[in-house]
Amino acid sequence: MQQSKLIFRQIPNVLAVLIAESRAYTYTDKLGYATTKDLTLFYIKEALRDFHSLLNQDVWENTRARESALSIDMSYVNRELERISEASSLIELREIVSLITAKALAKAAELTRTQESEEEKR
Repeated sequence: MQQSKLIFRQIPNVLAVLIAESRAYTYTDKLGYATTKDLTLFYIKEALRDFHSLLNQDVWENTRARESALSIDMSYVNRELERISEASSLIELREIVSLITAKALAKAAELTRTQESEEEKR
């Protein structure tokens, strides 16, 4: 299971930005219930589509989410997608998906909490 030992950073960050800006957990919920590789990749594709749409917005509610979005390296997203596509078993895929969604939720909490702290200071 060497595949699962690889680090996933960029896809969780994409999901975290979407959660922090929209305040909706749809992306991690859908991904968390994906039971196949093709469904996992499909849900990530949906999230990436919405992420690209979000990047084109002029006004963001969460400035920290915007900063995080601009730091995401899409070439690493592609590498992480390749890692997912190489998962050799359902157990390995579930481990990868669980890691990605857990990291996304942790990062989203950080982005949301930081934004709320900044608003309270004003």
